Amino acid sequence: MAAIRRRPWFVAALASILLGATAACSLVQAPAPAAQSEARALRLAHENKHADAARAYQELAVDPGNHDYFQLQSADQWVAAGNLAEAQRALSQVSADARKNLPILRALVAAELAVAENDGALALRELDQITPPTQADEAQNYWGLRGKSAFLAGRPAEGVRAYVERERWLSDPASIRTSRLDLYARVRAAAERGVSLKPPPKADAVVSGWLALGPVAVELARNPMRANAALAAWRQRFPQHPGADSVLAAEQTELVPATAFPDQIALLLPLSGRAEPIGTAVRDGFISAYLEQDAASRPHLRIYDVAAETVVSAYNRAIADGASFVVGPLTKEDVAAIAPLTAGRIAVLALNFLSDSVPAARNLYQFALLPEDEARIVARRVVAEGKLQGVAMAPSGEWGDRVLGAFTDELTRQGGTLLASGRYEAQRADFADIIKQVLQIHAVKGEPSTHRADAAFVFVAASPGAARQILPQLKFQYAGDVPVYSTSDSFEPDANANNDIDGMLFPDMPWMISSDAVTTQIRDAVRGAWPARTARRDRLFAFGFDAYRLVPMLRGKSFNDEGGIAGVTGRLRLDDHNRIRRELEWAQIKNGAPLAF
Repeated sequence: MAAIRRRPWFVAALASILLGATAACSLVQAPAPAAQSEARALRLAHENKHADAARAYQELAVDPGNHDYFQLQSADQWVAAGNLAEAQRALSQVSADARKNLPILRALVAAELAVAENDGALALRELDQITPPTQADEAQNYWGLRGKSAFLAGRPAEGVRAYVERERWLSDPASIRTSRLDLYARVRAAAERGVSLKPPPKADAVVSGWLALGPVAVELARNPMRANAALAAWRQRFPQHPGADSVLAAEQTELVPATAFPDQIALLLPLSGRAEPIGTAVRDGFISAYLEQDAASRPHLRIYDVAAETVVSAYNRAIADGASFVVGPLTKEDVAAIAPLTAGRIAVLALNFLSDSVPAARNLYQFALLPEDEARIVARRVVAEGKLQGVAMAPSGEWGDRVLGAFTDELTRQGGTLLASGRYEAQRADFADIIKQVLQIHAVKGEPSTHRADAAFVFVAASPGAARQILPQLKFQYAGDVPVYSTSDSFEPDANANNDIDGMLFPDMPWMISSDAVTTQIRDAVRGAWPARTARRDRLFAFGFDAYRLVPMLRGKSFNDEGGIAGVTGRLRLDDHNRIRRELEWAQIKNGAPLAF
């Protein structure tokens, strides 16, 4: 299974066949054509040309005596190439006799395909068909797959045990460390999803330690200001744990740049006037992150109200007051006003994006919560799921123009097609005519209504109130079988109102939909400190919280380009234009509540 492993027998077979094929002066007889073809397939796989290797194995599968073996190898290579449809087709052509004649290979290939399709339960059923292998390379593959499958199936304790068992079959320290890092990532992901990591009865210290490391890992990723205390407590509980040196040593090293704040930060926000509620929410989220920092290491913080004076005046005053990093301002107009002043001065994290036509200095970073970005995320998701054609509804006005335009542009860019779109007035209550228009719904008296068959999705850009009107009417108009996607603007955490949008799929920030212990602790602390202000402005508090977290990473130029930052507004990455881009989590409303997936 070349995508995730290298079998010793694979390398040995390749070397043996290639040696025979190239021994032109040897008295050894040249390989038969079939052996030469297999050597070519092995070589292609070794060179990571997995699709070509898969096709080469398919050609070899015409041999009836070795049909199942080569079909399994072909399926294996299709998985490595990322073409799961072809892998499934190749596996479907393997005979039932393979479970008896090639039991280990059959089970491992089928389990790997199931893991690639995120079906952990199916993968475990495939692996249960065989006795755990005792040959080293097969055994480490078996236990590795079993560990991944168990985590996918929501059985983390079983997953940890499988990874621990896998180490017995690994021969070198580098492989063991890689396996432990993989286990660490899966325990952290389980903790982020809110999966219970309570150890089972009589679990040994190694298994219990890995499970207890999940919340610590989330703390390290999402709230490093508190991570040292969590790390110390874990080390005290599990002083001899194998994850302590191989995993946490590297993680603790990354804490240094994540918590190395400048001496003084200036925060520029509108704290009076029309934009006061928005500016205040961002400020309070920023301060809540500031208070997470150990008091002895907190930077000096000065806050400037850019509604009480011009933003240029506030910016210049902050520099004169000794700021070594500026966060803000918040509006596009204010960001554009200070952009020309920032070149060659201290770093600035603006809390909005400049227009593409406005040049930005190298030390000006931009961070924003834009609905257009979410619309593009939705477009990429529907195409990735194979839903290439659909329809959309958006409100009239500038906001609707931006969201629908971004969605349509990204959908087209990804190879999809928007079949029709409808615009509505935000205050209306009856959307029947627009729904009938975009979905071409026809109703004949005495017969069931029908809608266009070529629409694989409906994209709805809407406020929570409008979404609660539109989705029930979509179902009433007999279009309830078409999946509905939206942006996070359609969702607000109201336990009494979201039954009306049951089934809706949308991306959102962890702050809104994650149930992990760290995010819950931060969210509850903020809501407890400012209960009257958090209503309907939760995302702005999260925005302020992450803005504080970004300061040391940008100041020290230690942004992790590969993994980004696991913020409460999403996974944050810095692009080539100094803009912070967010990857969001996905949820579906079920029984009135968001269920992350």
